[in-house]
Parts: sequence; structure tokens; C-alpha cells
Amino acid sequence: MHKVIQVRLAGFGGQGVVLAGMLLATAGVKEGLEVANSNSYGAQARGSACKAEVVLGKDPIIFPHVLTSDILIAFSQEAYELFLPDMVEGGTILFDSYHVTRRETGHSYYEVPATQTALEAFKTPQPANIIMLGALTVMTGIISEASMTIAVRENVPPRFLDINLKALSLGFDLAK
Repeated sequence: MHKVIQVRLAGFGGQGVVLAGMLLATAGVKEGLEVANSNSYGAQARGSACKAEVVLGKDPIIFPHVLTSDILIAFSQEAYELFLPDMVEGGTILFDSYHVTRRETGHSYYEVPATQTALEAFKTPQPANIIMLGALTVMTGIISEASMTIAVRENVPPRFLDINLKALSLGFDLAK
């Protein structure tokens, strides 16, 4: 990593956007990077707009919020439309193809069937956020698979650990 990488994760409450941001930030710390993490969501957590921002770099972080994202992870169409204009030219977009329809721009796109995969594998959309993190890890290389796995192991409650580790592995496999 030669510069600061600004990552914005966005969707609606209940999709695990804040948890995904926290796990990405934790994985960054495990990599020995400087990290800033913040999040915001609407007045009603479930179903309202939600975003998490993670800034990663080798040097100290000067400003802890995303100004223009290098990477956008969109879990909903609304989030995709809202944050697409705030991308760096040629940035990377990962989007959940269950909820988002791509709009043509000059960015690198990765369609990730995170929700569909979660529904097929677990009969619930809940682990779609972790599947997306697995895909992000492999597709961008900003975090190692080992660091992301450690972040999940250390921060997911024991009763959800197995399902989340399986979801992470599915995300790794989808990206490969």
C-alpha cells in the first residue's frame, strides 16, 4: 500500500454495514496499518440509510473520514446512487447484485452476489456483509485473508462465529 486508501461501505440498516466497516478496520490494524473508522445511520437503524468509512494507510491518518472513496461497497441501490459521485476517477466498486443495478461509469466494477449466496447457503441474508468482506479481501488485496479471518474470529460473538467464518470463506471463493 503506497497511499491512503479510502473505503466507503453503504447500504441500509440491518445489512451489517457498520459491523463490516469495523471488521475491515480491525483487519487493517492486524496488518500493521494506520486506520480510522467511522459510521453513521439514520434515526431508525433498520431500513434507513447507513454507511461506514474506513481509511487505511502506512502513515498516520490526517483526516479520519472519507472525502472521495477509492473503494465503494454498495449494499443497496440508494447507497450506490448516493455515493457514486464521491468516487476517485477509476475507483473500485463492489456491489451486491441482489440489491444493486450497475450504472455505467469510468470505474472498475465487481458484481458480488453476496445476498443471493447468503440466501442459498444459509437461508438468510444476514451473512451477506461478511461474504462481501471476503470478496473485497481477495479482489483488492488491501487486507490479507489471514488478517480478515482474525478480525472475524476476534469480533464476532461465539454463537455466530461458525456461520461468519463460512460466509467469509464463501466470499474468498467467490472472488477467486
